[in-house]
Amino acid sequence: MAENIDSPTPKGKFPSSIPYIIGNEAAERFNYYGLRAILTTFMVAQFYNPTGSTDPAVVQVAEATANAKTHDFVAMTYLLPMFGGMVADWFWGKYKTILWLSMVYMTGSIMVALSVDSEVMFTTSLMLIAIGAGGIKPCVSANVGDQFDSSNSHLISKAFDAFYFSINAGSVLSILLIPYLKTNYGPAVAFGVPAIAMAIAVFFFWLGRNKYRRIPPPKYDTNKMVILATAFISLVASYIYFDKIQHAGVGPVLGAWLILVLVLAFIFKKQWFAKPGNFVGINLYALTNGGFGAAAKEYGNETIEGIKSVWRVLSVFAFVPVFWALWDQSQSEWVVQATKMDLNWLGIKWEAEQISFVNAAFILAFIPLFSFLIYPTLNKIGLKVTPLRKIGAGFVLTALSFVVIAIIQGWIDAGQTPNISWQILAFVILTAGEILISITCLEYAYTQSPPSMKSTIMACFLLSVTLGNVLVSVIQNNIKSGGFFAQFHGAGFFWLFVGICSATAVLFMFISPFIKERSYIVSDN
Repeated sequence: MAENIDSPTPKGKFPSSIPYIIGNEAAERFNYYGLRAILTTFMVAQFYNPTGSTDPAVVQVAEATANAKTHDFVAMTYLLPMFGGMVADWFWGKYKTILWLSMVYMTGSIMVALSVDSEVMFTTSLMLIAIGAGGIKPCVSANVGDQFDSSNSHLISKAFDAFYFSINAGSVLSILLIPYLKTNYGPAVAFGVPAIAMAIAVFFFWLGRNKYRRIPPPKYDTNKMVILATAFISLVASYIYFDKIQHAGVGPVLGAWLILVLVLAFIFKKQWFAKPGNFVGINLYALTNGGFGAAAKEYGNETIEGIKSVWRVLSVFAFVPVFWALWDQSQSEWVVQATKMDLNWLGIKWEAEQISFVNAAFILAFIPLFSFLIYPTLNKIGLKVTPLRKIGAGFVLTALSFVVIAIIQGWIDAGQTPNISWQILAFVILTAGEILISITCLEYAYTQSPPSMKSTIMACFLLSVTLGNVLVSVIQNNIKSGGFFAQFHGAGFFWLFVGICSATAVLFMFISPFIKERSYIVSDN
């Protein structure tokens, strides 16, 4: 409504604020993917194997440590959107959340460039970046949607096309440029250029301050502040505990979180059980009163059907962390593998960290290919394309991409130097899997969840990235300490994930036919 907006509403034309949002996103993604491109190889050479030892035991520990740290960083980046969303929705609004946390992000990026000789300062800087990036991640795309009203909603798809293009354009450019800078001008310059890009991103976003259509948050709520503070403190405490005492395993951390949830349930029991009820309260009511049938009498059939829909979506998303466990290795473990390959391709000698640019390039090519050719063709010949079938096929392709990577690693273990074109083949297959799983899940999260739960379900999807990276981090830390997974070295490491993903694909294909679907598209009425 007009009284909830503190800048003019756009009338029937493309909002003038959109270029500022897209420019900000392109510069921010340039920063993030440029950092990711060189992060693992930099940490191996600078902190964990600075002498360049070729001793297999030293190399294995160094690579496992750097890969684990990279996955920890990504896990935090995708866990913190849950908190960024709460801050934006409950307190600051999207504009202030993006602006202020972008400043935290920028500070962390600058500190990274200035701390290439100090592991402690470097990892602390990464934490600041995770807080900043994770905080703004749930707000940016929603801020694009906020710029439109009923008079120009027909233009929103063009805005999101431009938004998505800016993400991939920023990532392709940075993945090609930053490794070149690292090789020729050193890590301080290589990390410094993304920091400059982030400063530009913040400045560009600020320039549009008088053009944004802003939706203010509700009035201050003390209970929400307590919940947010408690959750954030417990997050930091558990992260520090897990990082410093990794040999204890995830059990004590999960136990601490269970205790925290029980404490919160006791403290905020009035809110959790209040009528008309929220997701947690209704589920607890059903659990203690004979099931959803009894809960439907108390809360209504439509409300309970919405709760069931959420559980159906979550049952699908429960499989997705395995996909991210494999996909994010393309930005870390695959990069380390590329350093041991023949990097001559198309007449160019590439840097190992540059190869992942093909992922973003293939995404731009595959989206129209799948949408306008493959899906319609399959439907035409009688093979109905559904979201769940897309996801199942995506798991198969993701496992297949790791078969290629495992074979490559086997050649490397045997003393050969395979050409990088083999890894590019794996990227082609992995990107097809990404189209089938990641984009489909984004649509599934929106269409299959009721209006009151759409933001929460989107946060759960982002959380699946965190869980996937935590899985890889746990395995890598176990390898570093000589634990059970240390036996999966070399090609065995990648074959392990082929097995994990293949088992997930089989289980998903068995369970998915029993998952009902119901679309919740909000009407204009």
